[in-house]
Order: sequence, then C-alpha cells, then structure tokens
Amino acid sequence: MMSAVAPANAGLAALGSTELQGLAAVVNLLAQAGGLDALLGNRQSEPGDKRLHIGYSEAAERLNIPEKWLRERISTLPHRKFGKFVQFAEEDLRAISDMHFVSPSMAAEKERESALMSLQPSKRSRKRF
Repeated sequence: MMSAVAPANAGLAALGSTELQGLAAVVNLLAQAGGLDALLGNRQSEPGDKRLHIGYSEAAERLNIPEKWLRERISTLPHRKFGKFVQFAEEDLRAISDMHFVSPSMAAEKERESALMSLQPSKRSRKRF
C-alpha cells in the first residue's frame, strides 16, 4: 500500500504535482490567516492595525450598518472630531451599539405605559351628572 505523504527525507523532488499543489494551497491559507499561531488562536490575525481611531466607512462596516445612517445621525452619536474630520474610537462604537440595545421586556413595558397614557381623559371632558 502506497503512502499519501512522501517521507521527510525524500525531499521536494519526490513529491508529485498534486502534492506540490496541495502544499502550496496550505502555505497560501497560512499566509492569509496570519500564520500558524493565528490559526491556533495564539495571537490576533491583524496585529499590524495599531490605529486609535477609524473613519465612517470602517465604523459602519464594524457596526454592520450603512455609512449613510452614521452620517445622518452623527450629531446624536458618540464620536471624536479633529477639525472637520470625524473619527470613532473603540469605546464610541460600543456606546453606539449599547444606545440601540432593545430588550423585548422593556419594549412591552413602554408599550403598556403609552397605552395607559392614551386612556386618560382630557381636561376638557364633559362633567357627568
């Protein structure tokens, strides 16, 4: 029975074209993932990103929302402003996400409160005899 993997001492000359293609694919995947350590979870795959702030497009991408939505509501959202440049820090993105947290129990409670408010008689209602 023939082994699918060539012995280590045989060298690259003993490998066929399919084995070389497979080896090239594995090396390519390792390079895309940031190395073997990143695949194993020993470090983050993007250690080179040392930016303190990000712009609209990346913030929208990270929040999974349209960039236009961010731009239209910027006056009500946490952000950093450097002159005319708007930037977002990690804590700004977390705060934006937390601002829009919805809990079903909270929504039901608010709905009940608004229903009660609509049942109150107006001050101009007729007096009953």
